[in-house]
Amino acid sequence: MEDLQTDIKELQVAIQTLLKSHASLKRENTQLKKLNDDLQANLLEKKKLVEDAQQKLVAGHVNELYDPNDKKSLQAKIDVYLKDIEKCLDLLNASPWKS
Repeated sequence: MEDLQTDIKELQVAIQTLLKSHASLKRENTQLKKLNDDLQANLLEKKKLVEDAQQKLVAGHVNELYDPNDKKSLQAKIDVYLKDIEKCLDLLNASPWKS
């Protein structure tokens, strides 16, 4: 009978140890999940910064492709195209066929 009592006490101690370990692991798991979420958010932010930097770099390279005179000429052509588009839109808006 004493052996049974000893076995039960040892089993209770083992269960208590397991419960403490389980609680500790749950706390650690919660902390790790929060850390993971924080790192994921940080990673997304860094990816956005990298994408923005890449876009700026590409824009910088495009600017380097043209000398100032070419840029002015290109801007003048774009302005003419925009004026033509605006004229077309005005004509369409004034059209008696519009619905």
